[in-house]
Amino acid sequence: MNKFFILQRHTAGVLCFVAGILLSIGACGVLAAHVGLFSQKRDTAVMIGTQLPELKTAVALLSASVEAERIFATQALAAREEQASVYILPDGSPAARTVKTLQEISRVLGEGGDFSMEKLTFDAAPKDQGSFSTLTAHAVFRGSFQKTARMLAILGFGGDMMIRDTLSPDDQDAFLRQVEAMSPASLRRAEDFLYLDLMQYAADPDKSEERMLEDVPTLAVSDIRVTLLDAGLATVRSAFTGIAAGIYEKGLWPMPLMKVRNLQRDGDRWTVEFAVFSR
Repeated sequence: MNKFFILQRHTAGVLCFVAGILLSIGACGVLAAHVGLFSQKRDTAVMIGTQLPELKTAVALLSASVEAERIFATQALAAREEQASVYILPDGSPAARTVKTLQEISRVLGEGGDFSMEKLTFDAAPKDQGSFSTLTAHAVFRGSFQKTARMLAILGFGGDMMIRDTLSPDDQDAFLRQVEAMSPASLRRAEDFLYLDLMQYAADPDKSEERMLEDVPTLAVSDIRVTLLDAGLATVRSAFTGIAAGIYEKGLWPMPLMKVRNLQRDGDRWTVEFAVFSR
């Protein structure tokens, strides 16, 4: 009985010793885990502390960039509005600028000897249309059908300043959706493209389009270009090829807002009646 009691006590002591060892090992494991977690948090804190100034700088630069773009867009819009008020819809008679514009364009178109402007007359006084006035003009051109058609096409761009002015709202939306579907990263360039000065585009249309489409997949480029040509840029190309740079350099752009009302033909003489708008 005493031997059994002594053995039982010995066994209990061994078990307690083993349990103590296991508990110690567990405690060491928990301690190690806490130490590892603390070390990880410390490293994360150090990393954040190190990167935080850089992140703040990056955020500041991004904010400054966004603000700069906003200011630039506002200033650009103000400049466009100023140009429009001076050249497109002037506060006063638009006759002098209209004469200068048509004379120079006729001279350039007639460098081959098959086109000229013989006469340009205006009504005595403009007609008050409420918020604007119209001055009726009569121009007599002599030349081939092709050159006269080109002059009429140019007159049709009177009052336009940017690419977006030549495209309908539906065509603009279709163009932007097409770019977004084929190359989302190019959407910003496509939006900027619509605000490109029309004569800058007409002077080198291929270069302007290539710059806008440089990140678009090659297979999609031709589709987008066809969309733009069908929407109206084909007419821009045919009307201003070879003369866009001269129009811009001579200060003829933007042209006065004009609308052709009537066209009469007598052989190679073309009489065009059109209205010139002013405020």
